[in-house]
Amino acid sequence: MKKHTLALAVSLAFIGSFANAQESSEKEIWGALFGEYYSVYPEKFEPNTAYDSGMGWGAEIGMKLNPDWGFRFEFAKLDLDAERGSGNITGERIGVDALYFIDQSNYYIFGGLKNQHLDESYRMADLGLGAHWTLNDKWKVVTELAGYYDFGQGNPEYSAKLGVAYSFGNSGSQNVSKDSDKDGVIDQRDLCPNTPYGVAVNSDGCALSIDSDNDGVADTMDQCANTPINDKVDAKGCSVFTEESLTMSLKILFDNNSSKVKNIDVASVEDFVDFMRRYGSTDAVIEGYASAPGTDEYNMKLSVERANAVREYLMEKYTIEGSRLEAVGYGETKLLDNANTPQANQKNRRIEAYVTATVKIAITK
Repeated sequence: MKKHTLALAVSLAFIGSFANAQESSEKEIWGALFGEYYSVYPEKFEPNTAYDSGMGWGAEIGMKLNPDWGFRFEFAKLDLDAERGSGNITGERIGVDALYFIDQSNYYIFGGLKNQHLDESYRMADLGLGAHWTLNDKWKVVTELAGYYDFGQGNPEYSAKLGVAYSFGNSGSQNVSKDSDKDGVIDQRDLCPNTPYGVAVNSDGCALSIDSDNDGVADTMDQCANTPINDKVDAKGCSVFTEESLTMSLKILFDNNSSKVKNIDVASVEDFVDFMRRYGSTDAVIEGYASAPGTDEYNMKLSVERANAVREYLMEKYTIEGSRLEAVGYGETKLLDNANTPQANQKNRRIEAYVTATVKIAITK
């Protein structure tokens, strides 16, 4: 009886000292009371006495050193039933276990060394599985299954426990399971805190290097999704551009002494118009020319009329804004062919229109 009282006093002393330690420690500390079913090896005692199983109760005090590991001290009182021979036998078990919490959860594997005192003392090792079932931030239900090995006789024995545990101070289990950035990795294991919500992460809580558009920049850093695969990109995953000047020209021929627009090459005009529409900030210069026959004054007047006629044609038929079209006449000052032949004169009676745009061209890899 004195031994039982001493063991219980030691356990309560541990509980008191650990409770005081909790005030200055972030480690989780708990105390528990439990009942257990214990199955003893039948031939463990004298040949004329055999025992089957019995019930017991006990207490433990434990500390979680980090999210993975903890330890505990245990005291248990046993009452075994006799199958034959003398009556029931009582005794106690005291020992220490190390606990490994699987994936930093409330499930754990434990193992340790125990001293069992019944008719005599037995040195034993134990190994088992357990769980702390959270009721609230202070209370938990404890369940365990364990196997025991007797070093002296080599006999196997078993137990099943059911108990209740109380966490002193703030329960560390809340911190263990806290996931501040909601990425599925608890804070204690998260090497990349504050990951944007919805981003796929690895086991360390860091974003996976997914590159959906195969531009060499991970999606988490890519500010330009679906970049063309052949484009060179910058560190943000956006295409790198260079500026180039593009020029579109239009040529129209006129009859002798005429500024009437006819015999138009519609395809070339539409290409010119499409260019102006695509690059809406551009302006076009429409240049009118005349052939050599006639006076300089007449040819200058005729070239201006031809330039204005093309300008009006583009405005009316293709709704190009007049502010984007400038008409200029050059008379006979810029002949394409200086020969005084019908063919040369026809070539010189013309309109030349030009539009230039500075555009960004993606650089390819």
